[in-house]
Amino acid sequence: MLVLVVGASGNIGQWLIDSLASRGHRIRILARNPSRINSARLKHVESTVQSTSYYDIEALDRACAGVDAIINAYSGIPELQLEGQLLLIRAAERAGVKRFVAAAWNYDWSEMPLGMHESYDAYIALCNHADMTSSIKPIYILSGVLAETFFAVPGHGDFSPKNNGCWDPEAKRLEIWGTGDEPWHWTTEKDAAEFAVHIVERNDAADGGFWRVCSGVNTLREIAVTYEKVKKCKVDVEVMGTVSDLRKNALEARRQGSRKNFWSYIGWFYQLYTIDGTWTLKTLDNNKLDVKTTSLEDFLRDNTSV
Repeated sequence: MLVLVVGASGNIGQWLIDSLASRGHRIRILARNPSRINSARLKHVESTVQSTSYYDIEALDRACAGVDAIINAYSGIPELQLEGQLLLIRAAERAGVKRFVAAAWNYDWSEMPLGMHESYDAYIALCNHADMTSSIKPIYILSGVLAETFFAVPGHGDFSPKNNGCWDPEAKRLEIWGTGDEPWHWTTEKDAAEFAVHIVERNDAADGGFWRVCSGVNTLREIAVTYEKVKKCKVDVEVMGTVSDLRKNALEARRQGSRKNFWSYIGWFYQLYTIDGTWTLKTLDNNKLDVKTTSLEDFLRDNTSV
C-alpha cells in the first residue's frame, strides 16, 4: 500500500516510517518540518509534502491524492485533534481514501461525556462528528499512557509532579494516590506505531472503530520495583493520599483554573481516572495483532535518559 503519514516529523510519526518500511509499504509523508526526520528514515520515503499549517488545504489535498491509507500522528493539541483532523478527513474524502487511523493513542474515552476530561473533549467531538457526517470510519487506538511521557523522556512530554503527574525523573521519586496497586496501561511510541500499521493493513481497516492495545500493564509499585532492578538505584515511593483526596484536589484545581489553560490541572484527572478505573482498558485486542510488544524492563534499559 501507499500510506500517508501525517505529522511524520513527530515522535510517533517517525516510528511509523520505520514500521511501514519494515513491512514493505510505500510511504508518503506530510509534515511542517520534514528536516527533523533523519536521512536514514527519509530514504524509505517515496514522496514528501510540506505544509505550512494544519489548515493548508492545498497541501492536504496533494498529500491525500492517490494514497491507499492514512495514519495521522498529530500531537494532542486540541486544535489539531478536532479542527486539524476534520480538515484531514475532508481531504481524505475528496481523495476517496477509506482506511484512516486517527491520532488518538489515549486511554478509553469511548463512553465519556464531554466536559469530563478537557484534553479528550476534542477526540470525543471528532468521533461524534465523523460518525454523523463522514463516509470515512476512522480507527481510534486506545493504548493507555505513552511510556515516554510517563517517564518524562526529554522532548516527549512530562508527567512529573510539577504537572500533577506521578514520576519525578530527577529525584527518582514516585508519588502514589490510592493503594499503588491499581493497573496502569502503558505503551511505547514504537509499539504505538506498530499497532497502527498492523491495524491499517487489515482487510477490515475501512470498518474503523476502536482498538484497545498496550505494551504492558503494571501497578505503580511494580513500576518502582522494576525501575530499581533495571537502573540499580533506589526509587522513593510516597503515598500522597486516598482516591477521594485525589478527586478533591482535581476538582478544586479545575475550579480555580481555566478551560483555556486546562494543562495546568489536567494531570490530576489523568491520575484520577486511571486510579479509579474510569477509563481503564477493560478488554485488550493485542491477540488480534502480530505485534511483539516492548517489556518495561527493555524500555527502561534502552532509555538511558530515564
